[in-house]
Amino acid sequence: MKPKDSRLRRLLALATDNWPARGCLAVCAASIGTAFVAPDSLFAMAHVPLTAPLSTMAITLPFGPGTEGGGAAQVLAVGFSAVWLLLCALVNAAALGALTHHVRDSRAARHA
Repeated sequence: MKPKDSRLRRLLALATDNWPARGCLAVCAASIGTAFVAPDSLFAMAHVPLTAPLSTMAITLPFGPGTEGGGAAQVLAVGFSAVWLLLCALVNAAALGALTHHVRDSRAARHA
């Protein structure tokens, strides 16, 4: 009997096992890197539409980058936002990967 994979492992597999999903993750990572190096460039904000709509849910929380306060509160806010952005990017890449698999499988079934 085959052991069940964890949900996180399946999510990571969908997000990394095809070129469109990997490309989405690569563009998102490059955009976040550009945001640190050149925050005024247009490419620095490319991660926003790539991680939407999930990433926009964090707006409703009372803390995040730019929150008043300093020290531990600011570190917690930036850390939470970074983890949330990573999770949103993985979920969107997994959705793109699942869509890619569905299209490929439906084409194979149609031509079989």
